[in-house]
Amino acid sequence: MSVETPNLSEMGIRNPSQIVHYSLVRIADDMDVLKINYGRPRGSFLPKRRSYEFKRMGKPMPGAEATNANSVRMEISPLLSGAIAELDHLLADGKAIVATKQELQDEIAVISKELNARLAHLSEAIDALE
Repeated sequence: MSVETPNLSEMGIRNPSQIVHYSLVRIADDMDVLKINYGRPRGSFLPKRRSYEFKRMGKPMPGAEATNANSVRMEISPLLSGAIAELDHLLADGKAIVATKQELQDEIAVISKELNARLAHLSEAIDALE
């Protein structure tokens, strides 16, 4: 099943199926940081984590004109809001769990192959001693 991710595409994310986790941090009153973790294949040169910064938009508070107060409400970026919705939809599918399970099975296969080769080498060394 292919999930449409126009907001993530606009951010430059080309492989949304490799996303395994994200976190959102508000570092200032007018700045949010979205951190995305990827489950990349072994040997990949692509980063396992990327950060994206978003400015918040200031909007005047309703009723501030009557009190002559200069109250401004900081709202989340529409692009960030859409990206979070897409990330929630992607991660809710359980694709990240399937990818992690496959990666673990691949890792077990590699370790098994290395262990068998090492055992064969040791057996040959023992046979050479006799």
